[in-house]
Amino acid sequence: MADTLAAEVADEARQAPPTRLRVVAGRLRRDKAARFGAAVVALLFLLAFAGPLVTRWSYTDIDYAALRAAPSAAHWWGTNGIGQDVFAQTVRGLQKSLLIGLAVAVVATALAAAVGAVAGYAGGWTERALVLVVDLLLVFPSFLVIAVVSPRLRAGGWVAFVGLLAIFGWMISARVVRSLTISLKDLPFVRAARFMGVSAPRIIVRHVLPSTASFLIIDATLAVGAAVMTETSLSYFGFGVQPPDVSLGTLIAAGTASAVTYPWMFFFPAGLLVVFVLAVNLVGDALRDAVDPRSGPARRRPPHPVAAPPPPDGAVLAVRGLTVRFGAAPPAVDGIDLTVHRGQVLGLVGESGSGKSVTVLAALGLLPADAAVAGSIVLGGTEVVGATAGTLRRLRGRVAAVVFQDSLSALTPVYRVGDQLAEAVRAHRDVSRAQARRRAVELLRLVGIPSPELRARSFPDELSGGMRQRVMIALAIANDPDLILADEPTTALDVTVQAQILQVLRDVREATGAALVFVSHDLGVVAGLADTVAVMRGGRIVEEAEVRQLYHHPHDPYTRELLAARPRLDRPRAARERPPGPPVLRVTGLRRTFPVYRGRVLRRRAAAIHAADGVDLTVDPGRTHALVGESGSGKSTTLLEVLALRPPEAGTIELFGRTVGAHLSGADRAGLRRRMQLVFQDPFASLDPRLPVGDVIAEPMLAQGCAPAPARARAAEVLRLVGLDPALAGRFPHEFSGGQRQRIAIARAIAVEPDLLVLDEPVSSLDVTVQAAVLELLARLQERLGLAYLVVTHDLAVVARIADAVSVMYRGRIVETGPAAGVLARPAHPYTRALLSAVPVPDPDAERGRERILLAGDPPAADERPVGCGFRSRCPLYARLEPLPRTRCETEEPAMTGGDHRAACHHAAPG
Repeated sequence: MADTLAAEVADEARQAPPTRLRVVAGRLRRDKAARFGAAVVALLFLLAFAGPLVTRWSYTDIDYAALRAAPSAAHWWGTNGIGQDVFAQTVRGLQKSLLIGLAVAVVATALAAAVGAVAGYAGGWTERALVLVVDLLLVFPSFLVIAVVSPRLRAGGWVAFVGLLAIFGWMISARVVRSLTISLKDLPFVRAARFMGVSAPRIIVRHVLPSTASFLIIDATLAVGAAVMTETSLSYFGFGVQPPDVSLGTLIAAGTASAVTYPWMFFFPAGLLVVFVLAVNLVGDALRDAVDPRSGPARRRPPHPVAAPPPPDGAVLAVRGLTVRFGAAPPAVDGIDLTVHRGQVLGLVGESGSGKSVTVLAALGLLPADAAVAGSIVLGGTEVVGATAGTLRRLRGRVAAVVFQDSLSALTPVYRVGDQLAEAVRAHRDVSRAQARRRAVELLRLVGIPSPELRARSFPDELSGGMRQRVMIALAIANDPDLILADEPTTALDVTVQAQILQVLRDVREATGAALVFVSHDLGVVAGLADTVAVMRGGRIVEEAEVRQLYHHPHDPYTRELLAARPRLDRPRAARERPPGPPVLRVTGLRRTFPVYRGRVLRRRAAAIHAADGVDLTVDPGRTHALVGESGSGKSTTLLEVLALRPPEAGTIELFGRTVGAHLSGADRAGLRRRMQLVFQDPFASLDPRLPVGDVIAEPMLAQGCAPAPARARAAEVLRLVGLDPALAGRFPHEFSGGQRQRIAIARAIAVEPDLLVLDEPVSSLDVTVQAAVLELLARLQERLGLAYLVVTHDLAVVARIADAVSVMYRGRIVETGPAAGVLARPAHPYTRALLSAVPVPDPDAERGRERILLAGDPPAADERPVGCGFRSRCPLYARLEPLPRTRCETEEPAMTGGDHRAACHHAAPG
């Protein structure tokens, strides 16, 4: 078996894509600017080192018969004031300046990278000590220090001069690298390496520094020119390279006074300096793009409108023959037709890459520069394809507006939300600032934001995700548009907040009469909102029908596949017997708090966030335990506390029969870490984009001492196990689809044969068909390998599909736990009932006819710890209670009661 596998791996290696070095070289060869820059640099080096061989003059020779002679056959570039050959001197100076510039750039960039990365990643005293050294060096006036010290180092020659320039040329770059490292070290792919036991030096070299390559390459190319210019300045004042030796700096300094009368003495060395710096910058820019596997050229393509019939009467949006291409790839949108009438709700569904969002962006002329658009888009009677920027500005916001998916990125972080709303109003209306501010408050009130006058003065980061999305809807309706384009507006939200936003969209549509194009990959959401549904696949519309017709009698096989793939609450996983043996994980009374500080000058601890507040949790071998709840409920904090392998703040964590504490040795922790692996939510962010997937999968094995050859063989084996071709091991993460990337992340996790997989929202970012495939893969791996799963999710439909047991969290506490089938069928806690009622059902009749429990407002502030029941401010049951039972909720914290199915509610009863 091993010999066969080794032979397969060797054969696959021969067929694998080229190495990273060959990929970078290939990208550079295809870049015209890089080729030109590299050719110029090569010619300059050839001139510098071969030039002295082709002229009969040495740079020290003097021709007394030709003083300041113009260029001639005897002296190709003329002579200087004492009869020295300018060509010989210039090529000698070029040689010296090239060596000085490149050497200084290499040394300074290496110092900046090493010091900045170590300081940023290590933190603590290491960071403070290194930053102090950097700051001390920055205090000294570098030019003055070099001027004073350089004459005393002349005995060391130009090497000592290079060292001196390098010492004072790296500090600012080191600070930038430190800042980049601080932002990088908490990215998912770096955290993944840390959780897998990869050492800090290896993480810095393998993950952090390659991610700063774009800055370091640009910094190095600038350092080359800066070093030459610094040397020029020093030589000009007599502190750099000194006669009888020469550099471009000494030649430029000597020729400056004669630049007008004897231009060859100045312009030849100065011209070579300029050409060299520009050529190096061209190569540096190209190299920066080449080392990033995701980079690609962007060229603006002119749109190609086509003759199209006039839109139907009453149509707000008419799309005819729309085609959108990006480069040489197949069209993202391939000849689609759409018509939207005023007051109509069109659901546009399909998987990622089907062309939904491209269609929406094309309707407002928001596609990037490299998009080639053909066809016709008539918006409010105006042709969008080929329209001028002024025409598009008049259409955006007044005729049609868009609600983006990520509200935090779409709102400007440095402006208050009221100011942003007022700006949108004044962009299309001739009103005063006071009138615009009043309109902003009205809009916030219309979308259901409490205390709109107060919230108008808030910044986006001070609002919850649901409130920010309401602000986005308010921006969209600020000028009463005829059409609202909502691009996945609820994808990143919890189900309870999603239900609130969908209700806001219904209310807004009824109040304004606007048409709505609702883009989503969730057929359950669309079922409760749309009048008509268009299904897209591969850039085409494969089916369009009235909502009930499409859901109950779909014609296209792809539509049937989408409907079948959506997990449903009414189809739970069959109950399985609990296996014998001790739990793989037992958490008891886990607490984790984070301090909250107040004050900018005198910081003081004012409160604490109880992220995990007495969590009890058990995961049995071979079974799946799901941890569910809204964002901020403490799910991820609980997960991270388990993964950290450190003594908890309070409570106990027991892994594989061993209590986690300070008594564990490094070898003990390494052993526990091997038996427990992590799969992150975002399969793209959790994979290093600069490593081939074969290296990504092999990394945890290498970190645990496995030799490279067996690690490669095991990587091929697990790729096959998760349904991928091992021959793809040489490709980069961005060359795979989202589902394939998540399979790669799972392959990395199971490569070291763990007993427990911790999965943090493993399918929330995937399309429904891909989600179904990944869930099926997880079930198959569990059956085959006997894995235990701890799954963190907010999607109860996923829980129904894969979980044996479930625990529901709210504000750091478990409020209900038990067998998944029992909790989902008979929820005892009102919070669980609200979560279940908010899960969309892919059936228009069922979705529109069922009762929903909309929770009031958002959860309380994270640093608040109310007395009594922490859920009562949002609890619909509490609102209906008599005064005496209410008093108990207000004064007494509910305890978990019941048998296998338990709930923390004074009035808990199976629903």
